[in-house]
Formats: sequence, structure tokens, C-alpha cells
Amino acid sequence: MCSRNSGQEQNISRTSDVRRGLRCQICTGCGLCPGVASDSSKEDLHVLDEDALLGRRVPLAGAARLAVADVGTTTVAMLLYGRDGAVEDRYVAVNPQTVYGADVISRIRAAEDAKAADDMKLQIRRLLGRGLARFAKSLGPGEELYLVLAANTTMTYLLMGWDAQELGHAPFCASRLAGTETELEGVRCFVFPGLSAFVGGDIAAGMFACGMCEREEPTLLLDLGTNGEMVLGSRERRIACATAAGPAFEGGVNRGVWGADMIGILARLRQERILDATGLLAQDYFEKGIRIGNVTVTQEAVRSVQLAKGAIAAGIEILLDRYGIQPSEVRRVVLAGGFGYYLKPEAAAQLGILPKALADRAVTGGNTALSGALLAGRRILADGGCTGLQEQLERTVLSTEVLNLAEEPDFEALYIRRMALE
Repeated sequence: MCSRNSGQEQNISRTSDVRRGLRCQICTGCGLCPGVASDSSKEDLHVLDEDALLGRRVPLAGAARLAVADVGTTTVAMLLYGRDGAVEDRYVAVNPQTVYGADVISRIRAAEDAKAADDMKLQIRRLLGRGLARFAKSLGPGEELYLVLAANTTMTYLLMGWDAQELGHAPFCASRLAGTETELEGVRCFVFPGLSAFVGGDIAAGMFACGMCEREEPTLLLDLGTNGEMVLGSRERRIACATAAGPAFEGGVNRGVWGADMIGILARLRQERILDATGLLAQDYFEKGIRIGNVTVTQEAVRSVQLAKGAIAAGIEILLDRYGIQPSEVRRVVLAGGFGYYLKPEAAAQLGILPKALADRAVTGGNTALSGALLAGRRILADGGCTGLQEQLERTVLSTEVLNLAEEPDFEALYIRRMALE
């Protein structure tokens, strides 16, 4: 028994790549990392981000140069586009607000102090200002920058200096969700509208990048991180929700391995019968875990993934049920963010994160917040202003239903059932 398991461990080790150092801390969808995900549907990838994923360029209109930003809870990513539509520069940094807490709830609590709220506003604006100052060095005579920014709802509130307390207390309403044009460090900036307290402008930008409001057949957008946001819909109807996934998809208990790699490892352990559907490791490995490459998979790490997996799978099932369709009726699944960039859909389906019918319909979206900001920026520069785009986006977010999963009567039972790794 022991010798057989030892051989299995060696096979798994040879087929697993967990070298975290080869990857950026935040995905900008540049496509330059090794092992980029499936391009089985070039047409769909073209819709998401033709520049970053297919190398195509669309010249920018007008005299402005376009900068885009994704302001996340942990990291901030910015790109500069040249007049020919190509990426000219990147600026990626840790969000300095992390000194006030790693998650949005911690920031909201900290912002109860007016001085802390002012400091968080100043910190993020200074960081964006440094990125814009770097980009400004590339400007030619007569050129100016225009910035399009997408962020989750809490980050938008803190950036704009709005009172974030309503986001942290039941019924968790957000009264300031409209898109807005503002100014950052002397640069005009359009900020994407949000959908709710927990489904923000980054997801609205992802919907825009996916062309969700232009397609007749349903698309499922999944952006999986500490929070799992998802939207199912088409031109006719859209439903969104968010669920707490915890840290499992961003390294979790095993901080030396990316979440997408952990999904692949656990899928292989299931194949080799070292891990069962309930999440139990075989007896030989239950106490100390199993060493795979340079990673030790412990029972604690498996449970962390199960908790995240249960929340995401239950959310997907509720969206499908509320929409009134079967998984086979979803045209495509867009996997957004760094986790989705490396996730193997077949491994996700094997563990039950995705319904099996959706595995072969999954495409990599990269950073769809940046992709949506790029498409929005092109539109703004071509139109000579943001009014038309702003009205279109407002119609989109207002006509998108947002579910509070905690209020769904079946969520808790589904969550527990979907923790099974099958």
C-alpha cells in the first residue's frame, strides 16, 4: 500500500507545476506568463480582449492617450495604451490601504474613523497619481491622458471619499452606484458604475468586456478570489451575486501554491484515490499531509478549498435555477482574474466547482475589469465624451438583478451539499 502511494506521488509531482515565482501577483491579461489558459475558442477570446489575448490593435481616436486601472482590495493594476492601441506601459502595486486590513469589511470598519477614511482616500489617490505620472512621461506634444477606472464598490467609495458605513451593515445597501466622471491628479477619469454593495464596477466592466448585453445566448462570468462574484445573463436578462470564498483561491492555507494549481492537484489526488469525495485524505496522509513537488497538501488545505468550492458551486446552481435554464444552455463561461487565467476547467468540473456540462465551454478572460475599461475608454475617446457610454452602462446595471445569497432559502443546504469534491 505504501509503495503504491509513493509511486503515485512521484507521478503527480512530475505533472504539477506550482512555481509561483513565474507569475504576477495580479493578472493584467497580458498573455505573457507561461501556461496561459485555453484558447480553444478564439472567437470568444476575441470578444473579451483582442489586444492582450490575440495581439490585435485598434487605434485610439482623438488626441488623448488612454490609461486604464483596476483598483482591487489587495492590488492595483494600470495599463497605458499608445495611439496605435498597443500597451505601452504597466504599473502594478500593492494597495496601500492594506495597512487598515486585508479585506473590504476591515476597511469599512476602519473608515468609521474620519481620519482613517481620509487617509485611505489620500493613499489610493497618491498611488494612482504615481502611475499616471509615470505614464505622462510618454506623452508627446499636445497629448493628454484619459483614465478609465474599475473597482469593487468599497474601493470606489474610499477612492471618492464617500461614507462607506452603509456597505458594512445590514441590509448592506449602496446608495452611490452610478458611474461618474471625476479628476485624479489633473487627469480626467471615468469610474465604472457598480451593481450592489458586493458586486462592483469591476464586475460591470467584466460584463461590458464579455459583450453580455449584446449576446442572445447566456454567458456566465466568474471572477473568483477572496470574494466570488458571478453574473449569468444575456441581452434580455442578467442575474448577479457574490459569495465569500475565503483565501483558498488565492493560495489559502498553502501560501506557496496558487489556488488554480491547488485545484489541479486535488483533482489528481481524487483520480489516484488518495482523496475521497468527502475531502478526506487517505489514512497514510491524514495527519501530516502528502508532499507533491514543493507543496505539502494538508487536510486543513483541502477543507479550505472545500469551503470555497461549496460557496461558488451553490451560487452557480442558484443562478441557473433562478434564470430557469440548465447548464447545457449556457453558451460560454468566462473565467476572469488571475485564478481563472490558470484554472483548468476539466479539473474544476471534476471537483464540482463547475457543472461538467460547462467545462468545455470555459474560456480565459484574463483581467476582465481592465478589458472592460479598455473598451469603455475607446468608446469615450471616439465619442468625445462619456455621456453615451454612461447612459448605456446605467441601463445595464439597473436592469441586472442582484441576489443576496444569504437570503436565498436553499443556499445553506446547497452550500453544505456542494462541499463534496465531485
